[in-house]
Amino acid sequence: MADISKTTSKEIRYLGRSFDDLKQGLIDFAKTYYPNTYNDFNEASPGMMFVEMAAYVGDVLNYYIDSQFKESLILHATEKRSVMSIAAAMGYKPKLSVPSIVDLDVFQLLPASGSGTSVVPDTRYATKIAAGVRVRSSVDAIEFLIQNPIDFSINNVYDPTTITVYSLDNFGAPNYYLAKKTVKAISAVPVTTTVDVGSVTKFFKFKLDVENLIGIDSIVDADNNTWYEVPYLAQDTIFQRVENIPFNDPDAAAYSGETPYLLKLLRVPRRFITRVLDSGLEVQFGSGISTSPDEELLATPENVSVALPTGKDDIDFPIDPVGPVFTGTYGIAPSNTTLTVTYLIGGGIRSNVPSNTINDITSIDIDTTSFPNINPTLNQTIRDSVAVNNPIAANGGRSSETIDEVRQNALAQLASQNRAVTREDYIIRAYAMPNVFGSVAKVFITPDEQNNISTSDNFGDTVANPLALNMYMLGYDNNKNLVNVNRAVKENLKVYLSQYRMLTDSINFRDAYIVNIGIDFDVVPLRNFNGNEVLLNCVNALKEFFNIDMWEINQPIVYSDILNVLLSVKGVQTIPSVTIKNLNDEFLGYSNVAYNIYEATKNNIVYPSLDPCIFEIKFPNNDIKGRIATY
Repeated sequence: MADISKTTSKEIRYLGRSFDDLKQGLIDFAKTYYPNTYNDFNEASPGMMFVEMAAYVGDVLNYYIDSQFKESLILHATEKRSVMSIAAAMGYKPKLSVPSIVDLDVFQLLPASGSGTSVVPDTRYATKIAAGVRVRSSVDAIEFLIQNPIDFSINNVYDPTTITVYSLDNFGAPNYYLAKKTVKAISAVPVTTTVDVGSVTKFFKFKLDVENLIGIDSIVDADNNTWYEVPYLAQDTIFQRVENIPFNDPDAAAYSGETPYLLKLLRVPRRFITRVLDSGLEVQFGSGISTSPDEELLATPENVSVALPTGKDDIDFPIDPVGPVFTGTYGIAPSNTTLTVTYLIGGGIRSNVPSNTINDITSIDIDTTSFPNINPTLNQTIRDSVAVNNPIAANGGRSSETIDEVRQNALAQLASQNRAVTREDYIIRAYAMPNVFGSVAKVFITPDEQNNISTSDNFGDTVANPLALNMYMLGYDNNKNLVNVNRAVKENLKVYLSQYRMLTDSINFRDAYIVNIGIDFDVVPLRNFNGNEVLLNCVNALKEFFNIDMWEINQPIVYSDILNVLLSVKGVQTIPSVTIKNLNDEFLGYSNVAYNIYEATKNNIVYPSLDPCIFEIKFPNNDIKGRIATY
């Protein structure tokens, strides 16, 4: 009889993965294809020993294959190293130690200037305090760090300076004022260490493995060159903050009171990244050795031809178009130097200290160069008057993120992508610009239909540009009233968005229109209710409803919403009438935009204009008027 194994292709079943399934599969395979060769399948037979050993090997291999596959999926990975690696690939940097955050009130004295009824604070003594102020809590001596500079000469809606009378002289006139600013501080202590670097090493790296590590604050080499942290080594620019003075920008300096700093892009060949490991923090530098970074290379016939591996001038040879343009160094690598590394430690549960306990200043750098030199004693008094306090408790401090927290935060980071693609992305990015570069209070984006049909190329042909966008914006003045955004803020926003916008997107900055309105209404109170009290509550309810924080550009006014607000006030029986009117008298402080409320009202909804606008009640105390009506 012919051997069936030599005349028939063998069917192998791949569904079995457990030990029992593999064992049974091997037995069935032997019975099917080797019925005359072996037929003793007793558990104690020598043949079954080899069958079970083969099943054992298969079961172990399947376990490790399944385990490796599971560790490659962030939703199912259990090993800390795997979760950290996948999170880094998604662009998320896990937190080591989490510092607590607190709002600190910083105070200083200002001498009085003038006499009689014209006494005012002498703002020449408004101090400028450098970043890095260190303060200490009386509870467990927990130290806090103020990472941003403090400038008492700045006073705007996002960075206000509150000034009150501090003391009076013998004649009852102020002789000192108290200035107050509120700043953010974190529970962190800067610590310095050194790292010796020998001959150049591509992608040189070192590891920091210290307790309660928060992150890197700065790295400076022996030649006093600063190395900058970037999200990834291929990024060669960072944001730089420069003071808004005529030397830096003569045109924007006129708005220094509203926009104290300008935003610039700085090219940084000396850069590094940090990567959170399963234990500690890894710092990695680039691979280049040239002081002239090759990011500046341009594609030319000479360097494109070099990209051909054959060295021949092949006309139709496939060429990678990005090869001769993009960097191959990813930044300069340090060599033959000593790196001074300053990192931050702190955080944890202990850093959540109670209110009114952070009062001790341990380190401060005050710039007194602008102080008048007429009274050195007064200058020292002003310098010594700086004090701090935390009116609310510090919170948010905790230990490093757990595996599950890293997993969920990495998934959220993947969705954000750190790029402006959609309309909402641009709006959120505009709001996210730090307020020291100017305040953008309201943003609205529409396609630019005019640019879409009128953009022309160099030959005069019309070129449609469906990616042209109009960004309408408004800002706040010191009274939190809407105003047009000044030129300095727009320049800063232009630089800020350049790092996030799509290359093909064209963004035009425009001012939205401000339509000032007033509200007149009648109210019928219920019996047994004080009519004046009900009226006052109705006015307060409308003030809250028309709070400018709750309104956006191109948001319509719905009469039914106003009625619901008024009817929800306790003691209101009915609202006979509500009238909305336009206020546009410039001499009274309103905008000069005239708007026909009657023509814009359809089905009891006041619609905004085709040119984006926002409705604002500028003076709520005067522009919301109510009257008690009776039958």
